[in-house]
Amino acid sequence: MKRGLCLCAAAVLFAAFGAAGCGADEEPEKEKVLRVLEPDFKYETTHYEHTVEYDDNGKDITISGTVYEPDTGGRFPAVILSHGFNGHGADFKKECLRFAERGYVCYAFDFCGAQASSKSKGRTEEEYTPFTMKEDLLHVIEEIGKFSNVDKSQIFLFGGSQGGFVTMLTAADSSVKDKIAGVATYFPALNIPDDWRGKPEEKTPLMGYYIGAEFIRSVQDLDPYEVIGDYKGDVCIVWGTNDALVHRNYIDRAVETYGADRAELTVLEGAGHGFGGTDLAEAIETVLAFLEARTYTYK
Repeated sequence: MKRGLCLCAAAVLFAAFGAAGCGADEEPEKEKVLRVLEPDFKYETTHYEHTVEYDDNGKDITISGTVYEPDTGGRFPAVILSHGFNGHGADFKKECLRFAERGYVCYAFDFCGAQASSKSKGRTEEEYTPFTMKEDLLHVIEEIGKFSNVDKSQIFLFGGSQGGFVTMLTAADSSVKDKIAGVATYFPALNIPDDWRGKPEEKTPLMGYYIGAEFIRSVQDLDPYEVIGDYKGDVCIVWGTNDALVHRNYIDRAVETYGADRAELTVLEGAGHGFGGTDLAEAIETVLAFLEARTYTYK
């Protein structure tokens, strides 16, 4: 066959079947490049309440939270924020506003049953555990990934204290561990199993709320370090030297578990368990820098 006929035949085949390995309607794969924004660039933002509902073995669960997002069209990376003991999603309002103005869709929510007052419904203080909280977070991840303005390949998890502990456990779950773009935490409470191991399995008052018998029972045999290392992505930990609840050895062991090549530890001198003022501002910018160093766009 002459060369001209070969080219003609190839053109016919290409038109009929598309490029090799691609369907006729598929778009060519785009190049993934690091997203770079000008240091002082800010999106206008908006926010609204959003609920996530799911069935937990016949129990109707309603998760209440707030979405903060850029007030413009397009698809953006997402950050899901998990609060600490007896906390609320609103505890992370400053983080959400800062991240949203830098181009992230944020969802901060109340774990079900895990605080004295909440719009989330379906569990009592005697029913929630780190593992029901993990279920809440898994369903939130699934829901946020369906948002039309979210790039589901770039979902980051963020948590503080007990929420950081649950975030680390959740990121290692087999259903999501290969889908989470990065994990960031403030003073993750990896000490929780040690704190409750061997204690009476009964409802116990604590810091204005309760730890239930089922919570205590659920952590008796849990070694979190045997779990969290299954997440192979990058991790950011921010911790203060005056933290009286989460001691340094728990943080160092987390870094060792993930590996120093994947875990970034920022130590704030003099900061306690709960950041405020300049410590909070530094913590927010530390997490933002971690996110931005791992946020991509396509061309």
